Amino acid sequence: MRLRSPASSSPALRGRGARWPGLALGLLLGSTTACNQELPGLGAGPPPGPAGTAEQLLSLRQLARFELSLDADARAALELAPKEWVKGTFEYEGEVFENVGIRLKGNHSFRELSDKPSFKLKFNKYVPGRHFLGLEGLTLNNMVVDASMAREWIGYRVFRELGVPAPRAGYAEVWLDGELYGLYLLLEPYDDEFLERVYDDPSGNLYESDRAADVDGDPDSWDQDEGEDESRDDLRVLAELATREGPEVFYGDEAVIDMERFLPFLAGEVLVGQFDGHMGGHNFFVYHELSDDRWSYLPWSLDQALSRRVTPWEQEGYLGYKCLHDPQCQVDYVLAAQQAVLRLQGIDLEAEVDALVRLTADAVEADERKPYQSSTVAASRDGALAWILGRPDELHPVLDCLVDGTQPDLDGDGYGPCFQDCDESDPSIHEGALELCDGIDNDCSGFIDDSPDCECPSVVSGGRTFYLCYNRIPWLDARSYCEEQGHVLARFDDAEQTAEVWAAAEAIAPGRWAIGLDDRAQEEDYRWQDGSAPDFTLWGPGQPAHQLDWFDCVFLNGGAWNECNCIEKGAFICSDD
Repeated sequence: MRLRSPASSSPALRGRGARWPGLALGLLLGSTTACNQELPGLGAGPPPGPAGTAEQLLSLRQLARFELSLDADARAALELAPKEWVKGTFEYEGEVFENVGIRLKGNHSFRELSDKPSFKLKFNKYVPGRHFLGLEGLTLNNMVVDASMAREWIGYRVFRELGVPAPRAGYAEVWLDGELYGLYLLLEPYDDEFLERVYDDPSGNLYESDRAADVDGDPDSWDQDEGEDESRDDLRVLAELATREGPEVFYGDEAVIDMERFLPFLAGEVLVGQFDGHMGGHNFFVYHELSDDRWSYLPWSLDQALSRRVTPWEQEGYLGYKCLHDPQCQVDYVLAAQQAVLRLQGIDLEAEVDALVRLTADAVEADERKPYQSSTVAASRDGALAWILGRPDELHPVLDCLVDGTQPDLDGDGYGPCFQDCDESDPSIHEGALELCDGIDNDCSGFIDDSPDCECPSVVSGGRTFYLCYNRIPWLDARSYCEEQGHVLARFDDAEQTAEVWAAAEAIAPGRWAIGLDDRAQEEDYRWQDGSAPDFTLWGPGQPAHQLDWFDCVFLNGGAWNECNCIEKGAFICSDD
């Protein structure tokens, strides 16, 4: 069972005159980089010289210029196996490094070498012990799915402000064999040097959840990025403790989660709308600090952040979900989220993003490999900044659900108002309650009668019945929901029928609606759920997306087909066949 966001208009989530008590979690949110250290060298005067330290490089102090070189054999190897290391040359400000490890990276942002790929560099891959400005590696992100070319920078900036272990970031123009490849986000990798910089004990194991690895699953499904012990025994111990019924993983003598970092991590994903991270069940790191046997969580893959307005209760990662269902952890999380909002308000993001824009303006114009116009970059940056600046006003009332630092339970049903009880006057209404198909949101999901047992509104078109289910769930869940009702995710006979059904759907709820079309089996071979190919096409502007195996599921938006990531949520349309 997974949490769904409650309706923002729920009486239980409105202000109750609750106070905003200080946290009783010691150093929670206390350790952070000072704001005035984030923008060195941006005052008046001549441009600064080359970076002399990693801190200067990974900042907005200057726009670095990196020149990469690959011989014919290395290029051929990367075309055949793009994520395998090859030898190349790296040059910065006249300093040349031979035999640097270079490979491509990315999943939904992956691009071939002939396009605008993301790169990973490893300076000590073939020359043991070698570093560049104290760094053993660098990550160069192509930002092809982030039209603002700023979301990742802003997102990691926010996490660092909250005291969450997160990478430093800057920008670089990258040249490959004399050809300009464009503007890249320059990102500090999670590696030995990062661990040594951030943790008292950097000798532990660092694991990555690339797609769906989590503490309640197979330990072998994690990627291990650092650490000498490859047995994964520590993950097994964590899993055993985490999957117990009680909160021992968080509190007590056996507790192993670093709550001073974990709670701000959860709050940080909410602040930046990181639906594609731990909140969504993947794309995060965990580190086991051996000296005190504590685990902390680290954010990753923020290129889709600052776009979706998630609520504080949308935690699908295992420990986030578990925390929200434990009374003590619920309260501590709300307190941490309140403090995180205040910390966000303390950052002068307008000034910092202005500095980012000034630093990268010429490079944006010169980047002919970016998949969008420069005017789109400018508009997207304005949108990203407005999005993050608006988060405090959106989150303050939602988080104002405690009274004197505790969560009340006015109707005595064992559920409080922070996210589990949307009606404190009725003990039969709370998170997880049975939907009775009675026109009431019995389970506090934010949607009325959102159970396959409850029939969705319907419309008849072309002799077939279509069911318009307006609760917003991922595409794959929508397919299962339709099947549980004895229907299928909708198939359409023609464009006229699609337009008629779309008009009825849009009248119920704006936004995208999932339909039963996808190319999951074979890229660019779109099929309805019965395996048949459509007799017509209705693609919107710039569609289909063709973003490898990550963008395979089709939604109706504006009456046209739009290909999206299958984890994207939307209302959905079922049909009788």
